[in-house]
Amino acid sequence: MKKAIMGLLLAFLFYGIAEAGMLSGRIIQENGGSLANTEITIQGRNVMTNAFGGYAVELPDGTHELNMVIQGASCASDAIRIYSPRTKQNWRLNRNEGRLIKIQ
Repeated sequence: MKKAIMGLLLAFLFYGIAEAGMLSGRIIQENGGSLANTEITIQGRNVMTNAFGGYAVELPDGTHELNMVIQGASCASDAIRIYSPRTKQNWRLNRNEGRLIKIQ
């Protein structure tokens, strides 16, 4: 009985830890400059970019098309796979199309 309870507890803890990952990277503008010191919203979470356009936000594991609000304009992203513990992705902002495009 103790082994079964311990197994369930470990499975629960592992699942709880593994269900969210940190997405981080950098956002650049069309001209190649950083999207510096800008408040953005990613999937409803407010984040401030740093001086180099860097960002970090915790999101659930899985494949997502991110919805961001940047300087009041909505932008959708290419699909991205978030996985624990950390996923890195840089983006180029295309304001004309309202899209964030992955930088490989």
